[in-house]
Amino acid sequence: MSIKVEVRSEELDVKSGVSQKSGKPYSIREQSAWGFFVDPHGNPHPYPQRVRLTLADEQEKAYPCGLYELADTSFYPDQYGQIKIRAKLQPLQTTAAAGKKSVVAAVA
Repeated sequence: MSIKVEVRSEELDVKSGVSQKSGKPYSIREQSAWGFFVDPHGNPHPYPQRVRLTLADEQEKAYPCGLYELADTSFYPDQYGQIKIRAKLQPLQTTAAAGKKSVVAAVA
């Protein structure tokens, strides 16, 4: 089961300053989105829940509006072996779109 995410706005919230620890400047770019989650019993929540996506430094633009799912590369182990998540989105391929691609591939 994949976690689906809907981006409804390309607006970014930028937080910047100078790190007290390192003395170096930083900039954190966040984008709001809506996640479709399930409860501990696997039942879908009746409404999507607002989430904040932190964009990677190399990601130049915000995610365009649309439907996505969390990419497998969103999950990684930290230095203590705990699972961490840094959301990376990939476009959600709808059944209709998948069907069109397979028809195009079959014709080509």
